[in-house]
Amino acid sequence: MNYKKTLIINVLIFLGVFVLVGTSMAEGIKERMKQRLPVIVELKAKGIVGENTQGYLAFVTGQTQEEALVASENNDRKAIYTQIAQQQNTTLDLVEKRRAITLAERAVPGEFIQNAAGAWVKK
Repeated sequence: MNYKKTLIINVLIFLGVFVLVGTSMAEGIKERMKQRLPVIVELKAKGIVGENTQGYLAFVTGQTQEEALVASENNDRKAIYTQIAQQQNTTLDLVEKRRAITLAERAVPGEFIQNAAGAWVKK
């Protein structure tokens, strides 16, 4: 249960970024992300996906369950990151890297994160 609470808090903080993004786009993305959250929590708990060094979900093992869901999540994240980059007059790459650092710091113990060398490690 603590795992779920921590992940939900992380997602809510991330969704707070939508203030920067724009209301109509943000609402659609926010709703889609909320709907995907339970499956993402499960995939992370099973060690199937983790957070990579670019701020996106990636498959940790050869298992690729819920590929469409992971792709949709990453597409929405990219849309958000792109908007933030434009609003902050910076690059998408920089926004992605900053977000990856935040996601790694906030990862729940037992979740996989990708380290700077590209290896998957459990937090």
